[in-house]
Amino acid sequence: MAITAGANTLALNSVINTILNGITVISIKNVGGEYFRKIPTDIEEISATSKLYTFYLNETEGNTIITSVSLYGNGATTTLGNGTEIASQALSLTKDNTQSLTISWEVSIV
Repeated sequence: MAITAGANTLALNSVINTILNGITVISIKNVGGEYFRKIPTDIEEISATSKLYTFYLNETEGNTIITSVSLYGNGATTTLGNGTEIASQALSLTKDNTQSLTISWEVSIV
């Protein structure tokens, strides 16, 4: 059975709506697990299937030895432990109260 172009479009639109438009926070993790969450400072639509999420952490936010960062959606808030992890990236970065940090993360559905 062949899948029609219309069915492909419907499936892609569903993925875009669920994933690309559903990202609500970034999670900062350390060796103990999830440590801090932040909503995007900016969301730039690059195309219908790609967005650039920017997160700015000031000197008082997310101060820890960062071991990974994750994007969360599906109802995720800044409260730790809720929503669904959509993407994750290992990282090794020490952030303290003398530093701010900007994380830009491009998400594309291909």
